[in-house]
Amino acid sequence: MSRRVVRTVCPRNCYCTCGMLATVEDGRLVKIEGDPENPATAGEVCVKGLSYVERVAHETRLTSPLRRNGKGQLEPVSWDDALDEIVAGLWSIRKESGPLAVLHYEGSGSHGALSGLSEAFWNPFGGVTRAHGDLCWPAGLEATRLTYGANRHNHPTLTRQSRFILLWGHNPAETNIHQWRQILEAQAEGATVAVLDPRCTDSTDAADIHLQPRPGTDGALALGMAQIIVTEGLHDGDFLRDHAEGVDAYLDRIGEFPPERTAEITGLEVGAIKDLALSYARRQPALLIAGFGLQRHSHAGQAMRAVALLPALTGNIGIPGGGWQYANLNSHCLGPPPALPASDGVQSRSFPTSRLGRSLQELSDPHLRAAWIEKANPVSQHPRTKEVIRGLAGLEMVVVVDQFLTDTTRLAHFVLPAKTLFEEEDLVNAYWHPYVQLRQKVLDPPKGVRTETEIWRELCVRCGYPTEAFDIDPTERLRAMLPEGHDDALEALRDRPLDLSGQGDVAWEDRVFETPSGKVEFTSEAATQLWGVDSVPGFDALPEGHLSDLSEQYPLQLLTCKTRERIHSQFGNLEGIREVERPRVLDIHPEDAAVRGLAEGDVARIWNARGSAEAPVHLNPGIRKGVVHVLEGRCVPDDPWVNLVTSDGVTDMGFGAVFYECRVEVDLP
Repeated sequence: MSRRVVRTVCPRNCYCTCGMLATVEDGRLVKIEGDPENPATAGEVCVKGLSYVERVAHETRLTSPLRRNGKGQLEPVSWDDALDEIVAGLWSIRKESGPLAVLHYEGSGSHGALSGLSEAFWNPFGGVTRAHGDLCWPAGLEATRLTYGANRHNHPTLTRQSRFILLWGHNPAETNIHQWRQILEAQAEGATVAVLDPRCTDSTDAADIHLQPRPGTDGALALGMAQIIVTEGLHDGDFLRDHAEGVDAYLDRIGEFPPERTAEITGLEVGAIKDLALSYARRQPALLIAGFGLQRHSHAGQAMRAVALLPALTGNIGIPGGGWQYANLNSHCLGPPPALPASDGVQSRSFPTSRLGRSLQELSDPHLRAAWIEKANPVSQHPRTKEVIRGLAGLEMVVVVDQFLTDTTRLAHFVLPAKTLFEEEDLVNAYWHPYVQLRQKVLDPPKGVRTETEIWRELCVRCGYPTEAFDIDPTERLRAMLPEGHDDALEALRDRPLDLSGQGDVAWEDRVFETPSGKVEFTSEAATQLWGVDSVPGFDALPEGHLSDLSEQYPLQLLTCKTRERIHSQFGNLEGIREVERPRVLDIHPEDAAVRGLAEGDVARIWNARGSAEAPVHLNPGIRKGVVHVLEGRCVPDDPWVNLVTSDGVTDMGFGAVFYECRVEVDLP
């Protein structure tokens, strides 16, 4: 029996990109362990990572291309026939309507630098329609960039030096287990942990302080906290004088948010707001970690700017144990694949990704006629499910590349089987720690499966396009994508992750910021010029929030949060995951349930003007009254689930989605 252990990395859309050791026996993956030598993930791996053994060899994994027949059923087809027919369809549409009649939709289901090879096909094709923005986090990214100049933060291990840790809309006990370990270590050494979350979670259970503001009022809370801090003289005047821009206008703005008004907006007690603000300002170094949750509404960018300024206001920037943590893009330093065809003259157009459903139907000149979808399951994950289904169903050709049949493949004309992370070598970056990692090849793909690199090359061959980008030696291709001056890093990456950014462990230690002023921008003219928002962060009531007219008809705010057992719609088909995942329920406060005649276990209807979904009731006294919650991402045959009711609105900056700005009513069907 042959046995070997290969160091690799999980490339899922997750904070951690966990280092893994994959054990292979006789060509089969038999074990996954955390890599104890990984400096960020330190030998731990989550339940999803452990489930790869089942996932790679799962009986429902696709190992042949599929084509929809005249009866509407998907049936196996040869690679040659599938690719020949796909190319014929693309060429016909291009000839009649131009390249922009084709949509290339690439999601974030799996990360890797080689995804850029798709340009080797689309550039000579003449261009393509794409989606811009992101469903997850772009408002927070843009708010941080406008404030500090770049998205980076302290090395994760410096968390242990914090004396006060404020988790704002963040649940790391379930969404970043490695960060959570370090938070608990800091807490054991005397740090206070506070959490702002309308729900009770594993993170709030361990916290010293837990406040439950109304969803969508975070900007007001941040400005109100700032007003208290300044009134008490706890701001860092030296930092503001030397390293901040636009402070006077900001001070005027926070004066509009005295404790009483802040309490009225957020639904919190005045005393609780004061205690939180004073504790954060007095216990230094203080670390503020923001999650994605507070930037999933229309005014997300302005709210995030307001929150992001609190560390600067208190002088917690550029010091170990302090800081602002949202995203760390230090590892995003890789270049594109070499030898890509020139993009000169290539046409392009795009639309906000959250508006996929209506864009599929409404784009014109030319209308969309075909879609190529990879690393994504938009029927499950996009808002306004009915519109997404209607839009895809109206196309002449839909091609989906995936490892399994999904809600989206049910609308495809062709389904091409995709590799897993273990079947092709690639480079992977992260958005929590600073390390680039090598995703070493562990296995050959099953017979009948081709890597995306091979698929794109075959398309180019059939179209007569150049193939130089694919014909480069794979090792040399990856080497060419490393940052300048790190040509020799590829060999070292086989043994360990590397920080290739040159940024150091303490973000902004030199107090030189990458903003137009070189300072922290409390007032941002760029925010106004780029996004049309006030240069000073403020608070405006949400169009679909608790102060809107809709709240009378739809009095509950729906949240659709993440779970540790899945990454969106991935992993839910695995038996090992189904055994441990929490049931699909509607969390509702007992008082909200009582006035609606709902009891534990009742099947309730969640509805608004956009649609409805159903789920068993779970009476949860730990959720804020007026808020209901269901876990997102669950794929159920013929039941696209909760995105039937979510909005396809767009955030005020970054082109993000507004999943948490969703008013609903709940009743018995």
